[in-house]
Amino acid sequence: MAKLKVRCPRCGHEFYVDVHSPRQKGEGARYAPEIKRLTPLHVAILSVLAERGPMTKKRLGAILAEEGRRVSGNSLSGRLSELLGLGLVECKYTEVKEVDPASKQFRFVKKPVWSITESGRVTLAGLAFREI
Repeated sequence: MAKLKVRCPRCGHEFYVDVHSPRQKGEGARYAPEIKRLTPLHVAILSVLAERGPMTKKRLGAILAEEGRRVSGNSLSGRLSELLGLGLVECKYTEVKEVDPASKQFRFVKKPVWSITESGRVTLAGLAFREI
């Protein structure tokens, strides 16, 4: 939540008001900055991305299942969105499709690839250090 400085038009008193900043599509969960502690699933996702590199959500879910952590697609999407909002992961579209050759219109193919950011690596290392 952002703070906005407001001035009363009558008395001139200045004060701060909490306002929700609108988030654009692709910026992650809007409530992510309010998350104080990462869940075990957040940590598992970061660990897999750090160890195995960028991958699609489907592949990430399959690896988590191999490790004995079954998670639904909606739950995985939610956790990835939260991590994206915290800046710990990033999402990139790797394939482009030509929609109309005459006008040269292109669209991203809906197969985003998720990867861990440097901030995510630092956070993961800090969590591992605390467990020692």
